[in-house]
Amino acid sequence: MKRIGWSAGLAVIVSAGPAHAHSSFPGIEGFYVGFLHPFSTPAQALVILGLGFLAGGFDAARTRWHLGAFLAAILIGMFLGNGSDQDVSLFAVAFLACAWAALAPGRILSFTVGLVAIGGLLIGIVSVPDPGPLRDRVITMAGSLVGANIGFLYVFGIMLLIRERFALEWVRIALRIAAAWTGAISLVMLALHFAPSEAGL
Repeated sequence: MKRIGWSAGLAVIVSAGPAHAHSSFPGIEGFYVGFLHPFSTPAQALVILGLGFLAGGFDAARTRWHLGAFLAAILIGMFLGNGSDQDVSLFAVAFLACAWAALAPGRILSFTVGLVAIGGLLIGIVSVPDPGPLRDRVITMAGSLVGANIGFLYVFGIMLLIRERFALEWVRIALRIAAAWTGAISLVMLALHFAPSEAGL
């Protein structure tokens, strides 16, 4: 019986064809590029993290407003945007989101939804690729749309899970401290953006 098993395994190995590292769908590589784009710069990564902290401070029943606002704002940003640099605005939104998440978590739904929408709008603007074939641009933007929303969903989902699973005061304090540290990093990055370069001194 063992000989039959070894023979079958050997036959499978010998009959294996060459592996294909690339997708069989032309142009799909752009989707993967777009999917990773929201995490490719510190500004975008920090704003997604900050907005996740912000939305994660609310109960699960109220976070649908944040999700809907984020998705709609990204679509609007992609429609109106041109791929221009928005690092200053992204760092500022990340700082505001983290500061609010640290100081007043789960408060003033309308304000936080508005802040999430602004962040989504900026991400949509910077996610517009360079001019090229329309099909390729749409595929890349679709990847960015999916990537940004999954990232946002994961961050605030983890925040919700931690808050619901560990209903202890020190856990909530730890999350607020984490938000504060993320906000501090965003503020430092914003300050460095305005700092004079050595070449200009």
